[in-house]
Amino acid sequence: MATELAYFADTYAFTGASHVVDVIDTASVDSALAKQLQKHPHAAILKSTVFYPQGGGQPTDCGEIRSASGTLSVAHVFMHDGLVYHQGQLAGALTAGDAVELRVDEDTRRRNARCHSAGHVIFSLVKHYWGDSMRERKGHHFSDGAYVEFDGLLPSTETVDSVQRLVDQVVADDRRVLVTGDQVRVVQVEGFVENPCGGTHVRSTGELGKITIRKIARKSGQNTTKISYQV
Repeated sequence: MATELAYFADTYAFTGASHVVDVIDTASVDSALAKQLQKHPHAAILKSTVFYPQGGGQPTDCGEIRSASGTLSVAHVFMHDGLVYHQGQLAGALTAGDAVELRVDEDTRRRNARCHSAGHVIFSLVKHYWGDSMRERKGHHFSDGAYVEFDGLLPSTETVDSVQRLVDQVVADDRRVLVTGDQVRVVQVEGFVENPCGGTHVRSTGELGKITIRKIARKSGQNTTKISYQV
């Protein structure tokens, strides 16, 4: 059974309750997951989780999972075949069936959500003004080195300063960031195009603070544009 993703409903759910499905001693794993799992000594699978698993260009949450008999300090989270693996160092014991309390590191979650939503602001503006010639290729929403990359070349008349002014206006407008959909989850900066996304996001662009456009790199041979930014 797939792990229930409680963070889908609320980015600001920093705590939660769940039950342990399985606890893995990663040193004994012999499977296709071995390489990922052996980065940390223990991993737990839960019935539901408030932890975001790294993916979609967004880094992992971290925090703690506590039971009456043990604590897993969560350093990395990932998803495989619908199951979310919480990896880290276990003090004491966790056992299948245990009731557990979950606590996500709030500063990390907020920082990652701001960085991801900032990427969507840039994506939204590019699609709004140059959508006929630009298509999103990928996003890297890590605070150290964040960027959004597109197939297509941003017009040469557009500079870091001109894109910066557009971004500043969207932040100043404090537009809502809407998350909707059941079968396909989509995120929309109010007034702009929707974009499929499974990440965590702020409630409105006013929460982002300053988004700084660091660089615009055009590669004519590959027909790509990379916009680097910082929050």
